[in-house]
Amino acid sequence: MGKAPMQCPICGNRESWKLVDKSNKGFSVGKAAVGAVLLGPIGLVGGALGKKKQFYYCGKCGFNHEY
Repeated sequence: MGKAPMQCPICGNRESWKLVDKSNKGFSVGKAAVGAVLLGPIGLVGGALGKKKQFYYCGKCGFNHEY
């Protein structure tokens, strides 16, 4: 998952391309790997703290995606 674009990747509309939800749920492999390197096996628990997810929706064409 990458950074969200400034406009809808399907129709190119900027005005209707909106952030509709954010969450910090899920397992972050990156956080777990860094935690394991720094703190050993206990650091793997850091990956359970979650990763940020953003949900975008285009009101013009209906496209939606998680970034």
